Formats: sequence, C-alpha cells, structure tokens
Amino acid sequence: MSNIENLWLLQQHYNKLAEIEKNLKEPSTLDKIKKLGVVLKNTEERLDNLHSRIKNKEKTLRKNELTLKELEYKLKEIEKKLYEENIADINQLSLLDKERERLKSDIENLEIESLETMELIEHLKKEYEDLQNNFKEYKIEYTKLVKEHKTLMYEHEKKARIERKEIKKISSSIDADLLRKFNSLIETKKIAVVKVIDNMCSGCHMILPSILLDKLKRNDDIILCENCHRILYLP
Repeated sequence: MSNIENLWLLQQHYNKLAEIEKNLKEPSTLDKIKKLGVVLKNTEERLDNLHSRIKNKEKTLRKNELTLKELEYKLKEIEKKLYEENIADINQLSLLDKERERLKSDIENLEIESLETMELIEHLKKEYEDLQNNFKEYKIEYTKLVKEHKTLMYEHEKKARIERKEIKKISSSIDADLLRKFNSLIETKKIAVVKVIDNMCSGCHMILPSILLDKLKRNDDIILCENCHRILYLP
C-alpha cells in the first residue's frame, strides 16, 4: 500500500476515533439521565413536603380532638349546674346559659374544622400515594437509563481502544517524516488528509489547478493543497 493510501486510511481511523470521543464526552443518554434526575429530585421534595403536611394536619386533628373532649366536658358541667342545681339567681342562670351556648358553638365549629381536616388528610394521602407510584416508575426508568448509559460508555471505550490500536499499527508503516507532517496537521487542523471531489479540495473547497490534479493522477507523491496545506487524496 502506498504512502498516500496509508495516510488516507490513517485519517479514516482518526475520524472514527474523533467521533467516538465526542460520544464519550457528550453521550446521547446523559441528557435524558440529567433531566430524569431533576424530575426525581423534584418529586422526592414534593413527597417530603406532602408527608410533612399530612403529619402536621394529623397533629392538628389530635389536638382538636383533645380540645373537643375538654369543651364537651365543660358543657356537661354547665348543663349539670343548670338542670340539677337549684340556682335562684337570674343573673347566674343567664351567664351559665350564655356559656352553654358559646360552648355549643365552639364545639360545632371545632367539629366542622375536624371534618374538613380529615377530608384534607385523605386528599393529601391520596396525592401522596399517586406521587409515590410515579416516583417508583421514575426510579425504575432512571435505573434503566443509567444501565444503558454504562453499557454505551463501555462500547464506546471498546471501539476507541480498537481505533487507537489501528492508528498505532498503520502509523508504524508510514515514513517518519510523513507521519510527523500528518500529526502536525492533525494538531492544527484536526483533519490532515482530505479527498479531492470534483477537482476540489474537500478541506477548504478550493478548486485545484489542473497541473496539481495531473500530479495527483500521475504519481503517489504527497501533494498538499496550496490553500489549506492539507494532504490531498485522489481515489
């Protein structure tokens, strides 16, 4: 195989390696993992918030139940005085009656509040349960994506090792001076060898002079584009 053929083949392996390394740096699965990770975090925060709200409402409900018992006890005591004791003082009776009505009103309001709190707790628990099911589904999907990502990274690393091995093998068969020139172009221009397509350098898209095209057709000498200075390859 001629020098130019080897250089062209070497360039193909460098191109493949560059594409693989790009996939390693910016894998297609990573963006999905990041987005789903944000969803998981937000969902977990919502679950924590709902859990706290449920606990607070249950605490409020227990407190209301205790208060309700105290009010009911006070009401019984008031009614006991009104109906079982012989109170002749009209003012005292009036005060006891007002206190009884106030207690009855407080009890009614507290019962309504407790019912509303119970309904809210049930609603929050249902919301928590639904969200928890969603969280489990997100977690399964996240675990699946991470597994796929690791597999993909392993495959890319494997392909990259193969390309590096081929680059080393081909490089060993190329003249040292030519290889230095090639490596220099790779460093500065990323692509060292470009194909001639329709009498044009595919690196800079300059139309090549006829005399240069004739040289490319007649021999295997290494010829550079006069504009971008890349190595020209004519299939």
